[in-house]
Amino acid sequence: MMEKISFKLEVFEGPLDLLLHLIEKNKVNIYDIPIAEITSQYFEYLECASQMDLELSSEFIVLAAQLLYIKSKMLLPRHCDQEAEENEEDPRQELVERLLEYKKYKNATAFLEEREKKYKKIFYKNPDVIEVSEQSLFLSINDLVDAFYSAVLRKQRENPVQRPYFNNVLNKEEVSVNDKMKDILQIVITKKEIRFIDIFKKMTSKSEIIASFLAVLELIKLNKIIAEQKRPDHIYLRYNERMVI
Repeated sequence: MMEKISFKLEVFEGPLDLLLHLIEKNKVNIYDIPIAEITSQYFEYLECASQMDLELSSEFIVLAAQLLYIKSKMLLPRHCDQEAEENEEDPRQELVERLLEYKKYKNATAFLEEREKKYKKIFYKNPDVIEVSEQSLFLSINDLVDAFYSAVLRKQRENPVQRPYFNNVLNKEEVSVNDKMKDILQIVITKKEIRFIDIFKKMTSKSEIIASFLAVLELIKLNKIIAEQKRPDHIYLRYNERMVI
């Protein structure tokens, strides 16, 4: 029996944020969601929000319908045939995958917000002119994170906005990391090489920026692109032509 959740009517970024909150609050396994109880608590939040005139996006209603659909599927009689039952797809599987993807976004956002607090009052002087060998330097993940955050801070200073850059938003735009991987890989293949900071140049949404950064990390992990530094402050991405497909 899951404990009754007492809501303080937090404003969640979206329906997946609310669902993840319920799962973590109840300390249940994300791979084995007790769908009936979670659905009940999800609707309890929607009812409370309605009574308090808290405006919710249509995405909350869409997920509510999906939860009811999953719940109804799980109430159907199971196959007597053990082999057929084992091959039958869990109706929660797609939802679990979406939650795991969202959790990755959320953790990345929290990390970047922490970096913002740490570095927002730090200003950098122009680097001294140093004779540097043209030999490429292969970079660590920390080097890329620092370069990414410097690019974000530079973008903020060039285009100041009225609210903090990483503010939570109600209607969160969903951007697929896989789609950004395809886009970035195509750019790198076409241009042979591209400056790392130029990847984010025309982006305005937080979701797209974070998804693009995660896409770059994944492409490097898969050895499809290489990140290297030819001179201070210029990190380049290039296609790994030696990769065996």
